[in-house]
Amino acid sequence: MSAAESSGTSLPAGFEPLETYVPYWCLDTNDARRAARSQAEMPEIQAFYDAIVARAEDAIAHVEQFELGQMPAEAERLFKLLLAMNHAAIAVEMHGAPRAIDSNWPSAVRISRGPWPHGGTL
Repeated sequence: MSAAESSGTSLPAGFEPLETYVPYWCLDTNDARRAARSQAEMPEIQAFYDAIVARAEDAIAHVEQFELGQMPAEAERLFKLLLAMNHAAIAVEMHGAPRAIDSNWPSAVRISRGPWPHGGTL
């Protein structure tokens, strides 16, 4: 059992305030993260964005200690939250909405190939 798991969290120590976002935003693929953003309400996206941006530099420094595919589970979850931050940033900084105005949803575009964590596996 890792230190994070024994403390009752799924993220590395020091990132407990982000724990509430893990169930919704910690997703395996780009398509899943895009779908989460596209289906969320803007206040939910804004809350996640505000929380993760405030800790992003520390989170990046933490996950950079590990190679892709070699991260402990709690660091991998934090990494996935950072990837989801990019999706939330699109909504907050560009669209001002979960999806671009006049965009088709659900989108027919799927990323089904490519390296993990974008569409495929390691």
